[in-house]
Amino acid sequence: MDNHERQLWEPDDAGDPQATPPTSRKLITQPYDLTVGALLDQIERGILHLKPLSGRPKLQRRYVWPNGLASRLIESMLLNVPIPPCYFAQDADFENEVIDGQQRLYSLYRFHDNQFALQGLETLSELNGKSFFQLPRNLQNKMLSYTLRCVVITNDSDDDLRFDVFERLNSNTVPLNAQELRNCVYRGAFIELLSDLAENKSFLEVLRRKEPDSRMRGEELILRFFAFKELGLQTYRTPQKFWLNSMAEFGQKYDEQKIEQLRVTWLTGLNNAISIFGVKDAFRRPTIGARSAPINKALVDMHMLSLCDLPRETALEIADEYQAVHNALLLNEEFSDLISRAVDHKSRTTLRFALWNTAMVHLNISIG
Repeated sequence: MDNHERQLWEPDDAGDPQATPPTSRKLITQPYDLTVGALLDQIERGILHLKPLSGRPKLQRRYVWPNGLASRLIESMLLNVPIPPCYFAQDADFENEVIDGQQRLYSLYRFHDNQFALQGLETLSELNGKSFFQLPRNLQNKMLSYTLRCVVITNDSDDDLRFDVFERLNSNTVPLNAQELRNCVYRGAFIELLSDLAENKSFLEVLRRKEPDSRMRGEELILRFFAFKELGLQTYRTPQKFWLNSMAEFGQKYDEQKIEQLRVTWLTGLNNAISIFGVKDAFRRPTIGARSAPINKALVDMHMLSLCDLPRETALEIADEYQAVHNALLLNEEFSDLISRAVDHKSRTTLRFALWNTAMVHLNISIG
């Protein structure tokens, strides 16, 4: 997280000593040796999903390889240099999404589609300036028959364990975070809803951003709200990422009507919070001086759960009293500590909800 991001978000916590230990889980992988030609055929037929040709998987970053780097990949294959394996995740329809190998595979697709000419080659310098169709026939066949090891994580694998594997696969590069991985494992209308809400203009104004967070922290914040709202505080467990995974998996079952209901619920809470605190102060603690306070995830929990079911008229009627209770809670040393550190620990989360409910009882507001 860079300095700019640190200013926007209060820091995440260390692990919870009450975290639920991993249980026996099932991981099934299937290795395949596939030729480049076979992989390109699967991409064309929509069996292998690859960005930007497909909207899946959501977690994959944009294609960033320059043509020089892609050219060296082609040269390595023509020289029979081994290429690292690719990793795919199999979905319920037995289609595959690229988890690791996106840049390599799309480079191959682009070259085969004659979208760039080879450049910067040193060993096979005579091929510089040539597109695929300009290569001698034997070299075209050599590239298409080059074999890549591909490891498929099958759809029989436990989702939590698949999640762990995806994290490990990306540990040697800029690691994909939990929410980026969730976008692949639990794809569907609910995950799309999180993306849509993260792009909401009012939400971006609250975050003081022009566009959604590049690492999907906004989507995870929204998912966190839905987990408390839909699953309830009594289901909360740590490591929190697995609890959020449960919500993402549960959300895959939602129909269109339920998705729209959740959209309205989130936007109602957001708009009510803005009405009471203003777009600059919603979900932030007061600060002394000019420095801007970061978003406090615990306050997002409290306010969104308290306000998401209130009609706008009711929220406006209780605005002054609600804000007064909120300010009094922030002066409470115990509550202030609970929203300042170890925010996600189970026992502290439960106590935080209890203190909030006690303070809000005369407003007929109860969460969790």
